[in-house]
Amino acid sequence: MQLPSRRFALSQRPRNLGSTERWLSAAAGIGLLLSAGRGGTLGRLARGGAALSLLTRASTGYCAVKSTLQGESTLPDGLRQQWQRLSESISSAASASDTPARIESMEDMYAIELQELHSAEVQFCALTNKLVPIITNGPLAFRIEEYATELQSRTVDLESLLAKAGSDVREHPDDAMLALIDETNKMARVCAEKLRDAAIAASVQRIIHYKIAGYGTIASYAKALGRLEEAGHFAQLVDRDKAIDAELTELAKGTLNPEATQAARLEPTSVTTH
Repeated sequence: MQLPSRRFALSQRPRNLGSTERWLSAAAGIGLLLSAGRGGTLGRLARGGAALSLLTRASTGYCAVKSTLQGESTLPDGLRQQWQRLSESISSAASASDTPARIESMEDMYAIELQELHSAEVQFCALTNKLVPIITNGPLAFRIEEYATELQSRTVDLESLLAKAGSDVREHPDDAMLALIDETNKMARVCAEKLRDAAIAASVQRIIHYKIAGYGTIASYAKALGRLEEAGHFAQLVDRDKAIDAELTELAKGTLNPEATQAARLEPTSVTTH
């Protein structure tokens, strides 16, 4: 069953360029593109590459270099995100003439929610595996690593349910999860090491709250459809995520936040000598 993806509009994705910057980039890119046919081979290639970069900035409203200079991302991450935005923009333009599929039944709603949850868990599992090596607090690292194993198991269960529903198991990126993960990665990069564990715990909790809402929603859909066993399974996952959230809260209150506060107070201050 082919179902529409519940993705946010591209215009809702965070940008770091204003309207004036985008117009100037477009104008400069077109100018370079028009001049790309003149001169030697290397000059044409250079002007063509610069034109493509400027037109990409104008099209996506996002500049990897600016993001790097502002400390929001590394240059490789920024370029990867800029390319992703350009790909999404091209894909959106190519399908603009297609009539979007309509959601006609609760079965459709249920299957779409499954697809979104599958995407969210795949992304979150990858994030947790990335975070564990940079966490210095032993109990937090153990908790996140253990949770990553649970997330992997959940993705397999969701794939099984999607197959049972006759739905395409293709990953439809959950843009809300993408945004939450981007924020988590940013906090892990910009926070000093003494603050990083507390920031990571807080960011992971935000993601867990989002997933609790998702599993609560699909539990209600499953119940409405008479799929009581599946509804019970999703309700158990809600309870499980609430328990993990509570554990992280206690860890943050008892250890992570006090340690981060104390470390900041003990940070030596620079003294200016004359």
